[in-house]
Amino acid sequence: MLLFSGLGLFSYFLIANYTDFSPKTAEAFYSWGAVVFTILAFNLVGYSTLRLSEWVNRQYVINTFRKWKLVMVYMSVIFLFLMLNYGVFVTAKILANVEPIFNFSRSGWNLLIVVWMAEMVVIGLLLSNRTLQANWLLQQEAAKLQMENSRAKYTALQNQLNPHFLFNSLNTLIAEIKYNPDNAVCFTQNLSSVYRYVLQCQDRNLIPLKEELDFMNSYLFLHKVRLGDCISYDCRIPPEYMERQIPPLTLQLLVENVIKHNSISPDKPMTIHIEIDNEYLVVSNPVSPKKKKDSSSGIGLKNLSNRCRLMSNKNIVIQKEDSVFTVKIPIIQ
Repeated sequence: MLLFSGLGLFSYFLIANYTDFSPKTAEAFYSWGAVVFTILAFNLVGYSTLRLSEWVNRQYVINTFRKWKLVMVYMSVIFLFLMLNYGVFVTAKILANVEPIFNFSRSGWNLLIVVWMAEMVVIGLLLSNRTLQANWLLQQEAAKLQMENSRAKYTALQNQLNPHFLFNSLNTLIAEIKYNPDNAVCFTQNLSSVYRYVLQCQDRNLIPLKEELDFMNSYLFLHKVRLGDCISYDCRIPPEYMERQIPPLTLQLLVENVIKHNSISPDKPMTIHIEIDNEYLVVSNPVSPKKKKDSSSGIGLKNLSNRCRLMSNKNIVIQKEDSVFTVKIPIIQ
């Protein structure tokens, strides 16, 4: 507020002292009303410029804001300040009832341009400083989230390769080899696909939705063989969304949560619903809690939210109801 008030007073007194006003115009220009009007006008335009600058910084980071749009935005700000100074002159003439209202002498125009250029230097330095600060904060946040993203992916890899998962998979495979050799081949192929996918996506921050769904098919197949044919999913995603992207292993985490926290059996089958709603991937399941609840720290969903915020500047949405648990994941074009 002090900066824009000072800038307004600087412009006001410079114009007042170096412009040859008629006595009637000078009387109106030197009034308290003119001073207050100038301060309010400069604060209004100044704060609007700051808000606009913040919006531009966000858009530039998120959407790689087109250069011509960026130029148009700042050209509008420059023109707005020129019109503001011109408005101070015009207002003084209106208050003094002096004609012609919109015409000025050559010296008046020269002074107007000088004042305007001085203001542009100050505003340019201010916006540059704020942009540098915003970029520094974004870099710090990005570095922090990148670290969390790497940690989350490493945790997902550990979860897939942990002894418990491998032990269950190998036990299931042994049983299938003995009782259902044909299915054992399919089980081995899907187990191989799961491990291959997990290893391949370690160096990727985003993955097409189609690849993630293919992975989930293999991952769910392993659980269906182990649990029985009592878990399935209903996918209703339009074809045009298949190339949209999400963080890798997103569906693995959500499916794992469903299996971990719900009682699933032939008497209590589980269907996971997957759809698109307002640029979010929506994954929901009916709630069928186990009698003995597994301990949960919620770190998996927290890491997923951090990864989504890093990639899209949006958090995931978690909705808990009595009968349905829903997680909404922002998708990226």
